[in-house]
Amino acid sequence: MTSSGNSYPVILNQFCVKTLEEEARLLYPFTCRWQQNPELGTEAYALNKVCCQLPVPAARWGSAIVTRQPPEQLETEAWQLVPQPPRVFDCTRLEDREALESLCRQELYRYFKQRDREDVDRGSNNSIRIWERKPSESPAQGWTVHQGFCLDVRLDATAKLYLEIDCFHHFSTPLTLQEWLNTYPEYVPLIKWVRNTYLKNNQFLSWQLHRISDERPEAVNLPRFNISLAEYHRNEGATEQELSMSQVVYLKSAQGGQPILHLSQRLRPSVTLEMLAELGRQRNYAKEVEKIFTNIRLSSSKRFQKSTAFATWLRINLYGGSADSIAPVTKEGHQLPPAILLAKDNRQVKKVADVRKHGCAQIGETKFGLLNLITNEGAYPEEIRKCLQQIARHHGIELDLSSYRTSADLGESDLARQRFWQAWADEGVRTVLVVMPYSHQKQRIRNEALRANIATQFAVPDQQNDYKAMNVVLGLLCKAKWQPVHLQPLDDVEKAELIVGFDTGTNRFLYFGTPAFAVLANGQSLGWELPMVQRGEKISGEAVWQTILKLMGKFYTICGRYPSKVLLMRDGLARPDEFERTIQELKRESIAVDLLSVRKSGAGRMACPSNGIYQSAPKGTVVYDDTERSFLLITSQPIKRGKQELGSTRPLRIVHTYGSTPLELLALQTYHLAQLHPASGYSHARLPWVLHFAHKSSQEFSRIEPLSILEGLDRDKLIAV
Repeated sequence: MTSSGNSYPVILNQFCVKTLEEEARLLYPFTCRWQQNPELGTEAYALNKVCCQLPVPAARWGSAIVTRQPPEQLETEAWQLVPQPPRVFDCTRLEDREALESLCRQELYRYFKQRDREDVDRGSNNSIRIWERKPSESPAQGWTVHQGFCLDVRLDATAKLYLEIDCFHHFSTPLTLQEWLNTYPEYVPLIKWVRNTYLKNNQFLSWQLHRISDERPEAVNLPRFNISLAEYHRNEGATEQELSMSQVVYLKSAQGGQPILHLSQRLRPSVTLEMLAELGRQRNYAKEVEKIFTNIRLSSSKRFQKSTAFATWLRINLYGGSADSIAPVTKEGHQLPPAILLAKDNRQVKKVADVRKHGCAQIGETKFGLLNLITNEGAYPEEIRKCLQQIARHHGIELDLSSYRTSADLGESDLARQRFWQAWADEGVRTVLVVMPYSHQKQRIRNEALRANIATQFAVPDQQNDYKAMNVVLGLLCKAKWQPVHLQPLDDVEKAELIVGFDTGTNRFLYFGTPAFAVLANGQSLGWELPMVQRGEKISGEAVWQTILKLMGKFYTICGRYPSKVLLMRDGLARPDEFERTIQELKRESIAVDLLSVRKSGAGRMACPSNGIYQSAPKGTVVYDDTERSFLLITSQPIKRGKQELGSTRPLRIVHTYGSTPLELLALQTYHLAQLHPASGYSHARLPWVLHFAHKSSQEFSRIEPLSILEGLDRDKLIAV
């Protein structure tokens, strides 16, 4: 493996706690016979559900299940487990290794559950989060902060068991939902999830917040029980004070379905960083929130110090190891060169915001609409107007900013609002700036506009300055088919000429497969593709191929030929059958293809030793793993106050699932795509641009109802920025 730039030691927050001997790798496989076969695309989910129902730790192993001990119960009304001969699992095989990792992860989870001294739950990517029940801080504003750790398990090809350990902070609030509504009424739209204040089936059930009603609990009848909502909760143990103080709340379960009625005084909001950040923008709460954020933004040195101490404790108490000193894993890191951003006439710029000085790489629509929901005036916010006109002057064009509407024009009824948007579209307006305060009406307006094939960009009028105005303008331009910057392509004949990102989104009931976004090697957008609605998280192989067919046609239109190599990026785990047909079809056309699985979740951290302490690994640091055909890549940098780091960064873990391109070139192209974010003037996303936009699209599509309103929208309009 040749190095990429300068090399230096890199520390990973992975700690070797034991080696799995042959006895620990002896597992019992079972095949599963169903009374009714799972729906297509949900097979993996169904097997995972069986694993959760067994009394012993169990893991999915391809289309089978494995355990360490044979369970006593092998049959239910829904399924039957058929034993297979026990076998010693081989850590050099990826499928075996992942099954063993899953079992070790479950054993770790059960250990903390049985201790019952900390709170524990599942984090993203199956990681485990534990936190102290006693809060480390309890600010006066109604939330608490609890210290903890995020844990994950890794096995290498030699059966060494590593724990990834990172510091973690959990936020909670003693306030009920009703108390939160009374205290912070303007921030209610930020609440996404709530949970019961009382135990139901020995757990605090979580719900997705759908809407809050002005109805009274006594006046709402539950036809299923033929009693009022108040009477139902009275029978469930609600106090008269809870009933009298509550509003009616409509919720949805994690699996979706019809809304469920509940009481605001018997729910508690799930506090998130986003909620605290919004509170911190208000003068009354700014100091308190900033203090919390400062305390949780641990430097790399503090993180690794705490992680090392906890790894030592776990090795002794859980894995029966010695008290010898334990140290994080050290690897060789390499520094990748930064991307070069190009604006108008291929002029090199340091950041996307510089297009205000030099113009954009590619222009689009020149007519914009303004929907002013604050005043009856047709004037754009001053900083936004100046920025738009300054960019236009670099291209020698005049923007048509004359078309505007106000709240008086919008109407109240659905029919009136439909006429409103269609009439605007008939004038040739395809992109509209909406000036309004933060409101739950935002999604309704966005959906109504999309029905008329109009993209919307929102701006909050009282928060405008040069920085925010620039980002609003860039979002508006991207939705109007402008491209602020391009990338200077890599000078390498083996580089991919077409890069496509895939993701799946969900509204917790249906999955939206293949929200795809593509760019050329120079970062020029080829637009997005509408996803297929499906029941399972696995992407349809047919949908992937149909998407690639469309993008091949776009490439041919632009370049007069097909690409010599295609790079496919999958957000999360890439399953072989998702891309098998596409790979085979491209091979028939002598088009090379690479597939990358890009994983952003987990507990991973990287740092560099410096004068006896750890500093965050610099942006562009890559660590290669030839045995797994993967690499770790730092694409962002920590916030700094002077020379002091406020926090640290997490790498992406990228697995080369298929293809023959060298890892060094794949890492470089991935890194450069992560520095491309045409809709952000001063920063960029952690994910490469094609995946960042596919991910944002999957989130946006899950909020659009019905999804069919996107059918007629121009695919070059980047509606999800």
